[in-house]
Amino acid sequence: MAGHENDGKPIISIEMTQEKLNYQRGKSGDPDMYNGVACRGAFLREISERLPALNGFLLHGANFDIEGEGVVFCALSGTGKTTQMLNWQKFLGDKMTIVNGDKPIIRFFDKDFCEQKGLEIPAGTEFGSPYAYGTPWNGKENLGNNTRTILKHICFIERSETNFVTKIDKADAVERIMKQVYIPQDPDALNRTLELVNRLINACELWIIHCNTEPESAEVAYKTIFGK
Repeated sequence: MAGHENDGKPIISIEMTQEKLNYQRGKSGDPDMYNGVACRGAFLREISERLPALNGFLLHGANFDIEGEGVVFCALSGTGKTTQMLNWQKFLGDKMTIVNGDKPIIRFFDKDFCEQKGLEIPAGTEFGSPYAYGTPWNGKENLGNNTRTILKHICFIERSETNFVTKIDKADAVERIMKQVYIPQDPDALNRTLELVNRLINACELWIIHCNTEPESAEVAYKTIFGK
């Protein structure tokens, strides 16, 4: 949790119980799961149920900021999204800030919604834009910062011997990204999550990055996406 402490009033409070830990073990099929692992899974499961009421949801992806433009890499585990993100960091240097290496929270701020719910609106917020947040749950590499960025680009990573980038349509992007979204069980939270995912897709440029693991893959993708 280092770097994420805050003295302010929490907007979500979660109490971890033995019942929740046992439920997580049952869902995972591992009755002997270590307490710390079960606690993390149970916490993420519960927060994914709560976030939609705050116009947010949990996304599995590697998220970073490039001079005010947010990018998220999405792919199945083991595809290489972290490797690609680190290649980009080596290529871009100080122009790039890693926000969350594994599980950013995506959140929209709508003025009327926030006022109705009594929710704090951070200074400088662009209403209607999708914000990606750093959290303490940022992957085994522990890559991230306590910051946020406006998402502008969603990139799906696919392995390839050669490096190139293609644009995709919204229908294809929705099908791909839903595999990376934590889906609530509560029907109202589920419906809200689907609405928010649709808003995210409509707010971003949508890409497939076909790449190998070589450093030059970052330069090819960056120049294509950002038109440099």
